[in-house]
Amino acid sequence: MRLKLLVALLIVVGPVLAIDATSDAQSRPDSGVRGLALYGPTCPVQRPGRTCVRPYAAWITIRREPKGTVAARVHAGSDGRFTARLRAGQYLLVPRNGKPFPRAKSQSVSVRPHHFTTVTIRFDSGIR
Repeated sequence: MRLKLLVALLIVVGPVLAIDATSDAQSRPDSGVRGLALYGPTCPVQRPGRTCVRPYAAWITIRREPKGTVAARVHAGSDGRFTARLRAGQYLLVPRNGKPFPRAKSQSVSVRPHHFTTVTIRFDSGIR
């Protein structure tokens, strides 16, 4: 009896569970932005074979263009990498700058359906 009840329940509820899983997957965009935040220069003189640029853990606000509404805020990890899932459209990446350094410029990006746009944000350390 219990087995028959369980089978009947799975027949009735199973399709509902499948619909919920599908609608959840459809609400998550399969496009967006993948990026790398870099900080430099980190040394006054760059020597051959050495780099004066390193990954940077930074906060980036992503705004929809042209309205400027916030679409996402992402944090680049200690490896400098970040990812934001976004729907297709135009966006402005606005890095959080220090006072006065490090500083980075905002960048416009275009996100196409079913693709991730790659971007590099370069933070200036102010070393000259």
